[in-house]
Amino acid sequence: MTALPLAKIKRRTINAEREAAAKAEGLDPLLARIVASRPTLLEESVLTMLAPKLKALDSPHNLPDIERAVARICDALAAGEVIGIETDHDCDGQTSHAVLYCALVDILGHPAEKVRSYIGHRLKEGYGLSEAVAARILADSPRPTLIITADNGSSDEAQIALLKRHEIDVIVTDHHEIPVDGIPQSAYAVVSPTRTDSQYPDRLIAGCMVAWLLMAAVRSHIVQNTAKILPSLAECLDFVAVGTIADCVSIARSKNNRAIVSYGMKLIQQGVRPCWRALIPIMSSPLSSEDLGFKIGPLLNSDGRLACAFGSVSFLLAKNDKEAKEWVEHLQIQNTERKSIQDAITQQAKEQALKQFAEKKNSLCIFLEDGHAGVHGISASRIKDWFGRPVIIFCPKQEDSNILTGSARSIEGIHLRHALQTIADRYPGILVKFGGHQAAAGLSIYRERVADFTRYFEEVVCEQLNGVDVGPEVWSDGELSIDAISIPVIKKLVESLEPFGREFESPAFELEGKIISLKVMGQTQTHLRVGLVVNEVWFEAVWFNSCDPNEPMPVNVGDEVKIVYMPKIQTFRGELKLNCQIIHLEKFVI
Repeated sequence: MTALPLAKIKRRTINAEREAAAKAEGLDPLLARIVASRPTLLEESVLTMLAPKLKALDSPHNLPDIERAVARICDALAAGEVIGIETDHDCDGQTSHAVLYCALVDILGHPAEKVRSYIGHRLKEGYGLSEAVAARILADSPRPTLIITADNGSSDEAQIALLKRHEIDVIVTDHHEIPVDGIPQSAYAVVSPTRTDSQYPDRLIAGCMVAWLLMAAVRSHIVQNTAKILPSLAECLDFVAVGTIADCVSIARSKNNRAIVSYGMKLIQQGVRPCWRALIPIMSSPLSSEDLGFKIGPLLNSDGRLACAFGSVSFLLAKNDKEAKEWVEHLQIQNTERKSIQDAITQQAKEQALKQFAEKKNSLCIFLEDGHAGVHGISASRIKDWFGRPVIIFCPKQEDSNILTGSARSIEGIHLRHALQTIADRYPGILVKFGGHQAAAGLSIYRERVADFTRYFEEVVCEQLNGVDVGPEVWSDGELSIDAISIPVIKKLVESLEPFGREFESPAFELEGKIISLKVMGQTQTHLRVGLVVNEVWFEAVWFNSCDPNEPMPVNVGDEVKIVYMPKIQTFRGELKLNCQIIHLEKFVI
């Protein structure tokens, strides 16, 4: 069997001008070096970029159709209309749902019985405001007269037109790219920062943030035009923080994202809601953005991947600790099931990917007859990281096996939505439906066209690459003196740079040494605790998912190795601990 390609270590480029500016603002050399090697908003000072305040958020009034949407919602509130909330089934959609519900009911005082909730079932109804979801809305009692979408709707003109014919207005809030044929014309309003006529300066916000901005504008309008005193919508930023990190939008080039994640993390740390208090046993102390991205996000997403996503929304909106605890136990069982399914799917996908890699393909299109669309996105991300290539995993649609649904994930330099649009334009009829953005996309094709599509996808990927080689990469911040790897240094580093996320990843450093101890860890016996001697100094780190109980050890005591590791700080029984995690290890050739 062909082996996985070895990842190349690539050092981040340091912007000398930005590094000098950071030092001038008082950052120490290590912090300045890290900041200067990440993409940032150059018009912002370094300190402002690292810790932006809520008052620096861009105004929602620069969003297109915002005033029209606000007026319609205010009319609905005043008239006591039934308002429907329709959102995506992923974590961004779930947190959007929680934001809209809390804003309407808890902050604006709309009766809970006049708010209806709709989330498409990923496996049975597909993505977005689908035909099936529209049919449910029309059959509902009481039927809403206004629908507010979040994290979808931009590509759903047909269903929006259907609802309009039945006298239901639809306000779309979304952050996905607008289709080439434009916004849905039948929508009452389309509030999106990605519209070509948008004056909102930040196209990088998540769907939950767009929903929050709309409701913030509604609250502001009511406060300014009535004598009402309403709570601040800032209390909903805990939801927005989770959705923003989980949706992998930039934490480097968006001051809005950094500001709301920083503020939201404080709310979560304080345990302001029963849902966050129920998660205390699984979260780090202090809370980190890694908790949002790798613990809370996957837990919530498991519900949308295997069920209807209402379990996660109910958990977020739990009214007391007992209810939250019951929901989190349900989600944890479901997440364990998700992991089991995902492991099996990933292994099957890996076997096909290895064959295509051996054929020197620059893209990977994988078809699994017995796949599970709910976990394909996660598996595609794993395969993408292993092979350093854009990946699409297909399986038959649950309701129609002649249609294949696909989850796509991409690498830097390949824009997935542009690639799919090129295919749609160049080969009409090949795609049934598609949508997404640069890094991720969803699509459906006819089963009999899978071979054609695979060929076309490889063609457009090669065109975008324009001769550039592809392959797995591990990004490094260079070397860090072994003497600097201490609790005070790493604590300051982490606290000064949080939150981490896409384009603003945790610092990772290179180190060379000799293995002097190995210990298998974990219930699954798949992790290693690696002890190294580096310049006669002891260094220890954990290497997760690095070994298989049924296979030989990947390394042995006495091996000279080069590693890339992330230093982290954890609190254990009230005591700070240094916890270094290996993200790449290769035997060092002397």
